[in-house]
Amino acid sequence: MSAPIITVGDVGAHGSVVTTGSPTSKIRGRPIARLGDLVTCPIHGVNRIVNVSGSAKVGGEVMARAGDGTECGDILIGSQPGKA
Repeated sequence: MSAPIITVGDVGAHGSVVTTGSPTSKIRGRPIARLGDLVTCPIHGVNRIVNVSGSAKVGGEVMARAGDGTECGDILIGSQPGKA
């Protein structure tokens, strides 16, 4: 079973919030987050999405899914019904 796709506004397990995503690809109006996009962590500040488990690309970068990680070690939690 595929994991939910991460979009701007989704959160991480310790409170990070995804702040950037694809300027052209969206799910329900929210930009799809990809490898290298930014999250703001309440503990560690601004970090990038660095660990992605899929291979599907959006705008030339692999899209992030629930369970993928950030530079500071947070794990992203998907809120959108889209799967990849």
